[in-house]
Amino acid sequence: MSGIDVKDAAVPTSPVPVLERLKEEEAAQALDAPEVESAGPQQADEDPPEEGAPAWMLTFGDMMSLLLTFFILLYSMSEVEVEQFRLASLSIREALGADDGEQLISDVGPAPGSIVPLVAPAAAPTPQPRTIETAPKELSEATEAALEEIRRQLEGFVAENRLQDMVAVTKESGGVFLRIRDMALFTPGSTQLEAASVAVIEQLGDMTKSFMAPVIVAGHTDNVPIRSPIFASNWELSAARAAGVARVLVDRGHQADRVTVEAYGQHRPLASNDTPEGRAQNRRVELHYSRQNIEAAILGEDGSG
Repeated sequence: MSGIDVKDAAVPTSPVPVLERLKEEEAAQALDAPEVESAGPQQADEDPPEEGAPAWMLTFGDMMSLLLTFFILLYSMSEVEVEQFRLASLSIREALGADDGEQLISDVGPAPGSIVPLVAPAAAPTPQPRTIETAPKELSEATEAALEEIRRQLEGFVAENRLQDMVAVTKESGGVFLRIRDMALFTPGSTQLEAASVAVIEQLGDMTKSFMAPVIVAGHTDNVPIRSPIFASNWELSAARAAGVARVLVDRGHQADRVTVEAYGQHRPLASNDTPEGRAQNRRVELHYSRQNIEAAILGEDGSG
């Protein structure tokens, strides 16, 4: 043998410990393998986060679009053209075999092309008649202005025709009065208008008919009893004289329903009947434009009595 020391030579180890060590390594690898495999599914379950609005917003948006379309449709159906509706109805009549006398649409209605709302309009409130209490200041001003205009025109008529000695115009609380003495119109005890007085009354009627206001024609006498087979008293005489003047006014264009005849006889004197002058002043025919009647005319009522 060589010079190698037998004691220092490696002595082969027993195979048993080597096998055990290999088994331990394999066991360790087997234990580590499931951990690696289980990591795969866990990572697969974790999806990346979604981008944009949530899914429910799509349904909500569709619902809003449908609602908008629905209300637009309702608005478009709220009005209908009469002509198109008429043509459609005629087609239905022909399809149903309706007779010529049967009508689905009334011939009396809105003109073709007009718009008819499907919803019936609310009933208009019934207009309440105006009364003096509704607008007292407005009514008073209108009445005063009308009376003032009547007075101005009557005074102009008297001055133009130089009738100051026989005709007087006054404005009082009750209205405007045009007073004509009987001697300018009639002969004593008569109701027949003289020719000259007829011309004056006709001119007066031509002017006063433009007033479009109710007028009262009133007859008055003095207190001297009348001696006539035609008239039983001064009351009948005053009535006949007032009616004669009223007839001329109506003939000249006054509306008959706005002319009233009144007779007072000797019961409403202007002056004392103890003197000839006073009695001459009391024998008269008056054209009375009453404040009350003017107010009624402004309010649209018939104030002619």
